[in-house]
Amino acid sequence: MKTALITTTINIPEVLALYRQFDESVEFFIAGDRKTPHDEVKSLIRKIGNARYYSDEDQERLGYRSSEAIGWNKIMRRNIALLEAVRSGADVIITIDDDNIPADANYFADFRRLFRTPWSGLMAAPASGWFDIGGMLTPAVFHRGYPYDQRQGDRGYKIAPVVGAKIGVAAGLWMGDPDIDAMQRLTNGPMVLSCSELVRAGLAVSPTCTTVFNSQNTAFLRQLAPLMMVWISVGRYDDIWAAYITQRIMREDNYAVHFGRPFVWQERNVQSLWKNLRDEIMGMETTPRFVRDLDEMDLGSGSVLDRLRACYRQLAKLDYIPRPCLELGEAWCADFERIAA
Repeated sequence: MKTALITTTINIPEVLALYRQFDESVEFFIAGDRKTPHDEVKSLIRKIGNARYYSDEDQERLGYRSSEAIGWNKIMRRNIALLEAVRSGADVIITIDDDNIPADANYFADFRRLFRTPWSGLMAAPASGWFDIGGMLTPAVFHRGYPYDQRQGDRGYKIAPVVGAKIGVAAGLWMGDPDIDAMQRLTNGPMVLSCSELVRAGLAVSPTCTTVFNSQNTAFLRQLAPLMMVWISVGRYDDIWAAYITQRIMREDNYAVHFGRPFVWQERNVQSLWKNLRDEIMGMETTPRFVRDLDEMDLGSGSVLDRLRACYRQLAKLDYIPRPCLELGEAWCADFERIAA
């Protein structure tokens, strides 16, 4: 399976040298930004090999409609790296943050194993219809973007055996500073050092349930790549709402989300927690409605891209969806149609 790794950065992503040690065949796609030290990053990728770096000028020359809609000085520049990975013919795409440090040499092998053959093992199917992997970490946390109205009461799990499940998205997990919202980080500041044996064994989530994953240490199949566009204008719910859309559409093809290996250590980049909190308020308030609205949509038949377009058409009727998101979605679908032609 041809595998690509994508990221965006305003730093010198030295961690890529470690990823390269684990597999020489994986091609890296790095989208820079206007704050990125271009010369230093170019020097790094020459050393590690089999990597493509796109400066801001390089990205403008590519001519993607979505590039202008995204704007600059935003983590959403990773969308351009995703388009380029698909254009290169990648079968599996892994998206990381530049502060994700892979924990062992089986990093790429662990991801590929999940897509090579159907998953037989454990599957979570809670009666509530919701599942949060954060409860299986130590200390337990709530994953960023998991709805607040689902955080009360019993977090019990119904775990069942499954044979031959199709994995569409594989979410590797993070030790160290977990991907939680600013409220938890301000009040508890947890440091994750271990996880449940269930997570180490690997755990799929029933397509009939809803979970949440992010855009770091996460892999997905090429055919689902159109769904993984990181949004704009929704604060720190940019990848979270993409995850909910991904599940809504891939559910119809009976794909499941998998949590488990490979693990990374997250040495989180310095950020303002107060800014993070401000950027989360809108998503905290509207995510339950967003998921309900997605569930009620009739997306018709056709390709993943056809259904994504149908989803954006119906999102356009909702008063809480920012207009720039819809404009980006339209441009993004056009870009995917172009590279698939």
